[in-house]
Amino acid sequence: MIGADDITGLILCGGAGSRFGSRDKPLEDLGGSPLVAHVRQRLLPQVRRIVISCNRNHEAYRRWGDATVSDERLGQGPLAGILACLNVIDTACVFVCPGDAPFLPAMLVERLTGALSREDVDIAIPYDGTQRQHLFMLLRRRLTPALRDYLAAGGRSVHAFVDSAQHLVVDCADEAGGFVNVNSPADLLAADALRRRTQRSR
Repeated sequence: MIGADDITGLILCGGAGSRFGSRDKPLEDLGGSPLVAHVRQRLLPQVRRIVISCNRNHEAYRRWGDATVSDERLGQGPLAGILACLNVIDTACVFVCPGDAPFLPAMLVERLTGALSREDVDIAIPYDGTQRQHLFMLLRRRLTPALRDYLAAGGRSVHAFVDSAQHLVVDCADEAGGFVNVNSPADLLAADALRRRTQRSR
């Protein structure tokens, strides 16, 4: 059975931040801490260690991860960050999530590991009640050659790569709010309002 010690957490922070004036979005402040710090806080109890995929500001990101990795080739999207992580980890699996998802569900990794109890399944992804959340995936390290070949052949779609592998979709509709991404300054304000409401309700 796969447990937390068998899983590396990968936080994807390699985006261009185009809707934030090219600023490094996961480093944007939410309640006094960068978005990536909120993600790390929620992810750390669920995995053995944390790797951050980033293509700039490595010194800043080293504060939030045990290691950082960069894409071998820019312009290949989030799959390049996943491959860079797979190339350096020693755990059987990696859990992937974005660096701008500050409400990451606290039990998500555990829920996805159940799908990988089947030896023939290589990827588990959550379904939020509306759509599949491909960038919150749990995948086996043995997919490294397949992902390398997919990128070398010009593939970029996370959706298409998942569909090309043996995968299971896990119903996480009860955790829909945990998949919120901060994609714009307006989203950041909304996330801060949600954070404040959550704190007041405790």
